Amino acid sequence: MRCLRTNRPTTPLKHTVLTLAVVLTLAPVVLAQDFDIDWYTIDGGGEMFTTGGDFELSGTIGQPDASTTVMTGGDFALAGGFWPGAVEEPFCFGDLDDDGYRDLSDLAQLLGSYGETSGMTYEDGDLDGDGDVDLSDLAALLGVYGDVCP
Repeated sequence: MRCLRTNRPTTPLKHTVLTLAVVLTLAPVVLAQDFDIDWYTIDGGGEMFTTGGDFELSGTIGQPDASTTVMTGGDFALAGGFWPGAVEEPFCFGDLDDDGYRDLSDLAQLLGSYGETSGMTYEDGDLDGDGDVDLSDLAALLGVYGDVCP
């Protein structure tokens, strides 16, 4: 009678020991390498709309990498580096124009879109996120109207 030998699955412990052996064998080789990044890029892309004074910047055409250099001209300055949104600012519900106040300008912004029934965003006055600007959005804004943002 002939016996067939079956391959038994390797136990998790054997996998762990094998992985550890490979890592320990290769670690000195990897750690001995010199690493150098001798290049830089000018990045572009994204959808960012920034306005101020008499200018509007749409997109990030040629945004330089992180640096402390500030480019100025006229009444604006453009600082390269990380996105301003990377540092999370406190959210202020109802401050549609992001000026730190819930005031007449926020109410006017909401009323400018009042009655729109689809495709509305928070900045349009859709405070409850249902895609339209209606009485519930107006009531939500009036509930915090006059409060200063933290």
